[in-house]
Amino acid sequence: MSRRWYEDLQHPHPFVLREKIELHARIRCINPFPEIWSNDIDNALPSVWANTKLFDPELAQQLHFRSLNPILWREMIDLFRNALVVADDQTINIIWPSGSTRSVQIELRELSQPQAVPLDKVNVTWALSPHKPYEPMVIFSYCRLVYIFNARMRMLEGCLRGHGGEITSIVVHPHAAHIFCTTSRDFSSRLYDLTREPQLHANNPHWPPLKKPSFAGPSHGLDMSIEEGEGIGRCVLVLVGGRSGGHAGEVFGAAFHDTHPVIATCGMDRAIKIWHIPPFSNRLEQRLLREDKPLFSSSSIHKARVLSVNWLSRDILLSHSAPARMFVLPESSTSETNPESTDSKQFGPDEPGSLSLWKWLSIDRFFPPDWEKAASRQVRLNPFKSVYQESISFKILSNYLFPPQIDQFVTPTLYVCRGGSLPFVIYSYPHTQSLTIVNIALLKRRLLPPPLPGRSHSSDLWRHDEQIQGWNLALDDSLGREETVETCAMISGSSPIIIIGGSRGSFCVFSGNST
Repeated sequence: MSRRWYEDLQHPHPFVLREKIELHARIRCINPFPEIWSNDIDNALPSVWANTKLFDPELAQQLHFRSLNPILWREMIDLFRNALVVADDQTINIIWPSGSTRSVQIELRELSQPQAVPLDKVNVTWALSPHKPYEPMVIFSYCRLVYIFNARMRMLEGCLRGHGGEITSIVVHPHAAHIFCTTSRDFSSRLYDLTREPQLHANNPHWPPLKKPSFAGPSHGLDMSIEEGEGIGRCVLVLVGGRSGGHAGEVFGAAFHDTHPVIATCGMDRAIKIWHIPPFSNRLEQRLLREDKPLFSSSSIHKARVLSVNWLSRDILLSHSAPARMFVLPESSTSETNPESTDSKQFGPDEPGSLSLWKWLSIDRFFPPDWEKAASRQVRLNPFKSVYQESISFKILSNYLFPPQIDQFVTPTLYVCRGGSLPFVIYSYPHTQSLTIVNIALLKRRLLPPPLPGRSHSSDLWRHDEQIQGWNLALDDSLGREETVETCAMISGSSPIIIIGGSRGSFCVFSGNST
């Protein structure tokens, strides 16, 4: 029996250009309609909102006695199954490459927001509220605000404020599709619930010796002194940055765990953190929760700012980083020179960014077997200082280097596809006309830790970090002469699809087969 193309690096990939659409603007973000919603039509309610009980037992109890109309649900899935939300700097488009449905366009100029930082972009994703199960929502950020757009009714449903810096990413829980998280340059992350309404009045505690409620600001995990927003959606939890255990820099990415009440975040401080998500406050009190001590934190996995983090299984994560600035001692330095002095150091060549596959070793400590069935389940977890500041409870399984770049500011755009039986990574660099497809199952394991300085392993099992090997998808004939790849996404299945957005608005769809 012949091997499939993704099982052998020597086998060519099957992707060919199927369709090209001109949007006439720089494409910054692409997000396909979630495969998990359309693949499990018969068990939609248990799948889409299966883990609501971890965060909101009150809502989970209501959903337990509710059933979906199979006709309306299938109609919604058939309508949006092939939909893609595509964003440039000033417009968001919901398009159907097949042309079966007329595209939807949202003009961001009409929102009258200040100009964002040039490096930032509009972030988009899909969400679904159990209160409106047949009306998918497109969640998008513009500068520091979050907008909720009803894709079925083609109207804005809500606008939420709270972040003190530009929003860098949005992610939705895979099995609680009404809960989403935003990360920001204000060092914090915020979790929202689409089934609740924005807060209108602050409900903050007082800090002695004051006797009035504090208005220290939302970044501290407190309600604002003004309305949170309008429409639907409410912030229910803030993962606070700062000295205690939060991020000490901008937060760039987040990822919900599929089955456990935890979320991983990463950022400028080189740290990856795993946070516990306690049950949200009841709907009568509607109190904003605050977390500043994660269950895991480490800045030793990567040498530079961490750009993304993803869960692959119960305790396996995949993360990637930017190139790292490396110091070297000048040749004229002597033993009397202080090695800690910046005057005695010079910059050498940047070390390329890395892709790391690693294991969190403490998940059984916080979530032992059958933890969810225990009658005495602990609502809040209180980690030790050695855990929430710099933990060693991880193991690097694989570590690969990206191709070298001219400086640390040239970073890859990476997309992780988990829809099929095997996870894939596709990544591209700016100002190039190609992308790389990587089968994570082919990554080789690191078998031994690195040797101590001045020593070497006698065993030949140790391998130094290697460059990533994958399939190169060249776009020379698909993009214009001066157009380059800006972003990419992948949909798995029997006929996998790769979508590519260009720097001048070309939207390319490549299709293949899994055999």
